[in-house]
Amino acid sequence: MVHHARSSILPKWYAEAKFLQSESMRMVSDTTDNFIFGRIFRTPTNQEHRDGNHLRMSFCHLEFPWDCNGVLADPPCDIARIVRDIGVNRCTVDCTLVNGRVADSVLSGFEKTGFVCERNLEDYVMCLDTTTVTLTESQRVRRATEEDITGVASCNARSFGYTDMSWLVEKLLRQLRQPDSFRVYALYIRERVAAFAVIYTPWEKSKDLAFVQVMGTDPEFRRQGLAYEVLAHAVALLPKGVRVYLEAVDPAAIALYEKLGFAVVGKAMSAECWLPSL
Repeated sequence: MVHHARSSILPKWYAEAKFLQSESMRMVSDTTDNFIFGRIFRTPTNQEHRDGNHLRMSFCHLEFPWDCNGVLADPPCDIARIVRDIGVNRCTVDCTLVNGRVADSVLSGFEKTGFVCERNLEDYVMCLDTTTVTLTESQRVRRATEEDITGVASCNARSFGYTDMSWLVEKLLRQLRQPDSFRVYALYIRERVAAFAVIYTPWEKSKDLAFVQVMGTDPEFRRQGLAYEVLAHAVALLPKGVRVYLEAVDPAAIALYEKLGFAVVGKAMSAECWLPSL
């Protein structure tokens, strides 16, 4: 195994954001298995996104946000074959910190093994410190319970164009049954969920971090400031001193988050690889 010459100290934003992303997925998965350079998540099947067994692969080992000394290393040359042979049908390869030549070699290996790879995907990582902002709660937003599950799942499906809602209901149910770790908020208009947000709070492991796992607005209610309203409400209820992370791609979404007080702290680069037969 060849170690890179660059420093092994990971940027704080990267360590914290990747920890939050990984842990929030683990909490709603059937099982997770640590694997070379990554973790396999076995989740409720979502055929629309090729989900089932999903490996998130990076070039460092990271379990906790305060452990920022991950060692960057080249993966085994046959990593793609190993992934295919253990039955993983989807793999996200995090290329943020790795040398471009190494990343290209890994992705070429996936393609030669039968995977289709979508390269050069960019996500802007944004962060807000609740100490520095004062946001207002909304009377139209309430914390969701299991009674709201159909409304929130329907809003999620309409927001992102899903036709199969069953996996969304299953995932949301798991979140609602872990209220210490997930805060689900619903904004109602005329007895209908018009917008929603899910905040992950890993406070058993880190009391000063939170993650906006997902949020959305029903297309029928867009351009009314509802995304701002529901997220402002959610952030307003967090304690002072919490660093809230999220990832964004769309410039309009980035502008919205900036109005709330979020700032871009880094850019994550990745590739999505999947088996086309699935």
